Amino acid sequence: MTTIGQNIRKLRKERQMTQEELAAQLNISAQAVSKWEMETCSPDISQIVPLAALFGVSADVLFGISPDSMEKEIEETRKYCDALETSNEDALETWMKLYERYPHNNFIRFEIAKTHEYCASPDDKEDYIRHNQKAAEFYEKVLDESADNDLRSKTLEALHHIYSERLFDSENALRIANMGGDWGTLKAEMLSKTDGYEKKNYWCQQVFQYYGEGMAWALVRMRFPDTQTKIFAYETAEKILDLTYLGDKAWISYVYMNLYTHLAKCYVTVENYEKMYEVLEKWYETALFEDNLPLGEHRYENNPFMTEIVYNHDLAYTHHNRDYILCHIGDHVFDSVRDCEKFKAYIEKVNAMPGIEYPFGGVDFED
Repeated sequence: MTTIGQNIRKLRKERQMTQEELAAQLNISAQAVSKWEMETCSPDISQIVPLAALFGVSADVLFGISPDSMEKEIEETRKYCDALETSNEDALETWMKLYERYPHNNFIRFEIAKTHEYCASPDDKEDYIRHNQKAAEFYEKVLDESADNDLRSKTLEALHHIYSERLFDSENALRIANMGGDWGTLKAEMLSKTDGYEKKNYWCQQVFQYYGEGMAWALVRMRFPDTQTKIFAYETAEKILDLTYLGDKAWISYVYMNLYTHLAKCYVTVENYEKMYEVLEKWYETALFEDNLPLGEHRYENNPFMTEIVYNHDLAYTHHNRDYILCHIGDHVFDSVRDCEKFKAYIEKVNAMPGIEYPFGGVDFED
């Protein structure tokens, strides 16, 4: 185990401080610091806490106790506090005792804040406010000092919840929400929950758009036990997209076209040919709509979360649209309608779209 003098020297050099600079911070002489590091004498007990605070470590680190032992203590405390037989008040007292030993550990601060939330009883208004204010105080300390991105993200979310839904402090709720980054789901979700915020509806819509597309894609990609369940899922996905984008397919058309191909296969499988032709027509109309959008790269300009390019709208992409549907309706699942005049007319209409001749034929394609 290293000595306190060795640790002071190591911590000082890591922070690129001279003995004179350290002495000035502690309001002592440089000779005193030199004697500590030479192990001629040790710091007075009253200087341990200021030293630890200055270096941003616990007193145990100054005395050479391994960080592993601190992590072990935190984990043991967490297990004790999470046990069913441990009351919230006992857990808070236990965390506070550990905090006395490690006053600059942000993970302990986070647990204390969380436990204060658990202790807050809605039945006692004063107690409820007091515990939530203490929780906010500890969460704020984490934000002030922690560089751990994951911990900061969880702290921002928890702190916004306290300000917006427990203390009804809209000013601080908005401040915390705007600390969530330039763009991101965390910031948007927090802003959408902030009562009285003038752009509340806008941010609710952004969250809905972000998750709406995600839900639609998830339904398209899931495996289902039978075709009827697939149809129900895909029809639900279409309703989600319709509600999310309010019928504006300009930024989401490629998702609709993918969905329509899946639905067409399902409808022909259950011999619902009327619905099959209906969704094939929807695909065709969506493809033409996309092909007529202005040239250039189109992004999710109405959704701040989505920055990937949706498509390069040029002749090559119209080839892709045309060939994509021809590939899928070449699947053997459409063999039952292949000789129908209506189906042949549809193929001719698609072939008339801009693009090269496609070697159309019966090919199996996976969903």
